[in-house]
Amino acid sequence: MQYEEQAYRRLLRQYEETRMRHQQEQRARREKLYTELPGLVALDRQIAEASASAARAALDGSTEALEQLADTTRHISFQREELLRTAGYPADILEQTYTCPDCKDTGFTGNEKCHCFKQALTSALSKNSTPAHVLEKENFDTFSFSYYDNLTADPQLHLTPQDNIRKVVSDARRFVEEFDTGCRNLLIYGNTGVGKTFLTNCIAKALMDTAHHVVYMTPHTLFEAFEAHRFERSETPEDATLYHYIFHCDLLIIDDLGTELSNTFTNSWLYTCINERYLHQKATVISTNLSLEQLRERYSERIFSRITGNYILLKLIGKDIRVLKRMEEARQTAFW
Repeated sequence: MQYEEQAYRRLLRQYEETRMRHQQEQRARREKLYTELPGLVALDRQIAEASASAARAALDGSTEALEQLADTTRHISFQREELLRTAGYPADILEQTYTCPDCKDTGFTGNEKCHCFKQALTSALSKNSTPAHVLEKENFDTFSFSYYDNLTADPQLHLTPQDNIRKVVSDARRFVEEFDTGCRNLLIYGNTGVGKTFLTNCIAKALMDTAHHVVYMTPHTLFEAFEAHRFERSETPEDATLYHYIFHCDLLIIDDLGTELSNTFTNSWLYTCINERYLHQKATVISTNLSLEQLRERYSERIFSRITGNYILLKLIGKDIRVLKRMEEARQTAFW
């Protein structure tokens, strides 16, 4: 209980600090521009006076006066925009800015938590949420195809690793673009170091940027949450909130499935998780180093059937990119 309350208070305090920072920045911009452009002060005063007159006219019920005042306000606003543009500033430079325009940095839209607040709370409650600074580096705009061989075709796929990854990224982009038109799921699989986690981060960043609630978990944290709920070992609000988000977030990412200790408990909850999300039309992305054959051997037949029957299968091939990067860094160090 205390942890949940602390997380809420901390987030609300951060939102308040964000609003105050934007307000201070707005005041600083206004003071700077009023000093540089004295004419701006007069125009803003005229707009304020016109708005006050419009309010009085509305109370008097004068439709004609309201229309005249609206024309006057538009004319003054146009002069104001022209003055700012001529001075080299955007027309909206003095408008209030927000980190999240949807909730205006309050964390709530009406009585509901905003998508940004849900995302922030998920990050606070989940130890393995992908930090924002990682997503700024690992997204579709920074994805590089140069680490994938374009000469040797894979004997099974009949594609070079680079041709394959271009197709995979295209499919991942389509998954994002069509996210709201129907429930789809992805299984991203391949050997260690071929870019699976990077690709899941690309998908997460793209969907978070379009106001979707994304929960990222490793198998360890996923089953830890299930265990806490199942045995009521720690039935605190933060556990309940995270448990709820696992089933109801817009997208659940389970990264590196197969690294957990597999047993009856984990298999049962894994099936419950993917099955419930499928039944409620909630998208899931799973990444794993396991092959399809290994998935079948490791998990129950119904888990394997659910995944292969309801997930788009994206196989990544190629060399370990982390090794390639280290070799590249070593060559550059040796050169210098």
